[in-house]
Parts: sequence; C-alpha cells; structure tokens
Amino acid sequence: MTSMSSFQLRFIPSGLSKRWDTAAAEEELVSSIVTASLCALLFAFVGLLWFVANVHVTPSLWRLPIIFAAAVLTFHYCTVRFRPDIATALGFVLALQLGSFLGAANGYLVYSAGARFPLIDAQLHAIDQAMGFDWLTMLHWFGRHPILAKLTQVTYDLAPLQIAVALPFLVLVGQNDRLMKLVSAQLIALVIVHIVAIFAPAIGAYGYLGLTASDHPGMILTSEGHTAIQVMQLRTGALFDLSSAPMMGLLTFPSFHTVLAIQSAWSFWQLRIFRWPAVIFNLSVWVGTLLHGSHHLIDTIAGAAVAICSIYAACKLTAAAQRQLYGRRPVA
Repeated sequence: MTSMSSFQLRFIPSGLSKRWDTAAAEEELVSSIVTASLCALLFAFVGLLWFVANVHVTPSLWRLPIIFAAAVLTFHYCTVRFRPDIATALGFVLALQLGSFLGAANGYLVYSAGARFPLIDAQLHAIDQAMGFDWLTMLHWFGRHPILAKLTQVTYDLAPLQIAVALPFLVLVGQNDRLMKLVSAQLIALVIVHIVAIFAPAIGAYGYLGLTASDHPGMILTSEGHTAIQVMQLRTGALFDLSSAPMMGLLTFPSFHTVLAIQSAWSFWQLRIFRWPAVIFNLSVWVGTLLHGSHHLIDTIAGAAVAICSIYAACKLTAAAQRQLYGRRPVA
C-alpha cells in the first residue's frame, strides 16, 4: 500500500490538531484567529462606508503584493511548515498592511457618512470647562515653554510608529500572543472610534475656538485647524477628491492617539527594560494629543476608555475562542 507523502499529511486536520496541542501554540494560534476575524470585520465595515460616503479615494495599490505575500506565507507557516512564531509575526505584518491600505482615508469616509449629524464640539468644550480644563490656558502655557511644546510634538508625531516597533521586540522575546492581542485590541478600537465619529462628529478645540497661527506666535502646532477645514468640506456633501488633497488623521472624539498611547504602553508592560520608558513616552504623547492634535480633554478621556475596553475585549475574545476550540481556558 502506498503511503501518503508528508506534504499531504500536513493537511490532515487531526495531524494539525496534534501539533497545535501545546499551550504556547494554542495561545498564538487562537489569538491569530481572533485577529484575522476582527480584521475581516473591520474591512467589511469600511467597505460599507464606501456606499454612503461621498469621497473619491485612490488606495495605495503597491501594498497589494505585500498583502498577498504576507497572506500566503502566513497560511504556509500555519499548515505546511508549522511555525506559530513566524505565522504570528507575518499575521501582524498582514494586519498592518491591511490597516494602512486605505490609511487615514477611513476618517474621511466616516466624516462624509456622518455629515447629517451635528457637530458636538460645544458639548465637549462645556464638559472640559466643567472639569476645570481650559484649552486656551494650556496653549498659552506651552507658548511660554517652547522646548516642551516641541518635545510633545515629536512624541505625538511618532506615536503610531510604536505599533511597528512592537513587532520585533515582542516576537524576539516570545510574546507572540500579546502581540496579536495588541493587534486585536487595535482593530476593536478602530471599529468603536469610527462608529462613534459617524454619530458624534467634532472638529477639535483649535477649530471650535476659531484660532489661527497669530494666536500662538513662534509655536507651530501639528494640526492648527487644517483638519477642521477638511471636516467642514466633507460636511457640505460635495464630492471630496482625496487624491488631490493632503491626507491627515481627522478623528477627534474619541481620540485614537490616546488609544495608541495606552495600548502601546500595555504592549511593552511585561518588558521591564521598556516598561517605564514606554509609560513616560506615552504620557508625552497624551499631552501632545491635547496640544498638537487639537483635542478636547474629554476626547482623550473617551479614548482612554476605548483603549482599556478594547484590550479587555481582545483578551476575553481570545479566552472564549480558546474554550471553543480546545475546551479549556488558556494558560496564564
């Protein structure tokens, strides 16, 4: 009787189950499955926005070969040559590439889709005032401390890079499960933030207060009302051609930069050498989010709530998937 080749045996489900039947492999596989599912849901949501938004977008087609190669290799290292560590790293790359395929264009789709809903900046500003926070007072204080203003600008602009930096560090120290939970939490947060932004649009403190560069001489801010101009254009209902406009992040409430800050600090928390540097860096990101991102204080508080809830949800989803697939809770 002719024996089956090793290549064929790799695709027998029972054989895969046996090789996945270790605590480390289960953790990585289950968290990767959750991430892939959330990624699919996110892009299904974005796809729906195309039907209700009045925005012309030209995606970065050069990313498609990278996305295709990452998908094929991820499948390869999940089946033919089982290496959950490599598969997890490739899955992270795939999620990043999918997430940046449309890039900041998602925000434009959201503001166009939610054009019929009123801006809520007046309410957000009133909440800030009730909490004792005055955005203009903060602006003038940083005007007297230009070095701190520049420092917060650098950290604010570099905040998104932390997610890319997390890839090599978490993979090298064997925390692949935490890496994929980070990606899952990011995807959950993106869905929440985008849905809220449709029904509760805002232009930010700078635009709401009607400020100009003359109100902060000698200090350059990252936003300076540019996003407010584009948001107001999107709200007219006219076709917005993003291919001929500078693309920037538009989401205001909740603050996604705050989500990035908290989730990035969480991702590095178990690495003692990076724990407190990550906390300090992301505290600066939070301050920069208020100043350079033109956010109301309540925007960042809402962003913090989204970040914490999405991390909790990612961990709970992974645990639920673990029980469903293996009938037991994951090993802590």
